[in-house]
Amino acid sequence: MNSFLKITGYTIRDQMRHKSFYVLLGLSILFVLMIRGCYGGQYIVNGKQLDNITVAWYVSKIVFQVIASGMFLIVILLSMKIFSRDHEDGSLVLFLSRPVFRRQYILGRIAGTWFLCLVFMFILHATIFLTVWVKTGATIPGYLTASLVCSINLLFIAVSVCFLSLYLPDFISAVFTVGILFVGYISDGGHQILNSEILKTVVPSAAASPPALWRILYPKVYMVQAYADSIIGQSSFNNMGPLHPILNVSFFIILITTLMLVVFNKKEI
Repeated sequence: MNSFLKITGYTIRDQMRHKSFYVLLGLSILFVLMIRGCYGGQYIVNGKQLDNITVAWYVSKIVFQVIASGMFLIVILLSMKIFSRDHEDGSLVLFLSRPVFRRQYILGRIAGTWFLCLVFMFILHATIFLTVWVKTGATIPGYLTASLVCSINLLFIAVSVCFLSLYLPDFISAVFTVGILFVGYISDGGHQILNSEILKTVVPSAAASPPALWRILYPKVYMVQAYADSIIGQSSFNNMGPLHPILNVSFFIILITTLMLVVFNKKEI
């Protein structure tokens, strides 16, 4: 356990040594702060002017999803070179020459990267939360809780990229992971639209057919974000299949991590 924590801490420090990390964080916070101008705008819907609190609530929900989705790219960029960089600069041999199990090395590197990205995303969401509070005097219930819920998606992406990077070049592993996310967004997003109350109101005769089994079993990254959105909006959540998306994504994280440990244990260093 001590070796795992040391490798996790080293991974966090290693990633934070790169100037690009601070550039990305600074640009992201600057982008978030620029959104505050939207909270003071005058918006009219159905002939009625919306108050600042309502406007801030809707804008914050949109920005929440933009940040959560934008973090996918950052996780991929930080994860895809972990093992290849360690192999090239000799860090891998240095780690394993000490009393460190291979599973501790794998889990520590992934945990450090995931925790850093979690904090990154939480800072951005907290900035939005505090901006709304300063501008309107109101708070958004469940906003920060929803941010923590979305962090499970970041762990899934980190695990997927790291596993694929054991077999594929870094860039190809990143492309494959983006492809997995894209298919899930199309499948689950289409399900959400076809079962939305708006579509049922506009087209009462529209009835979505039961989803195929593969769509029910597919990683529910999109559904996790939809669930987080329902926490912010305090609304009902329309799930696909009997298994909650958090349990679905957690299952894939455990499965991929297990496969990665088995493969890496047999890998020649």
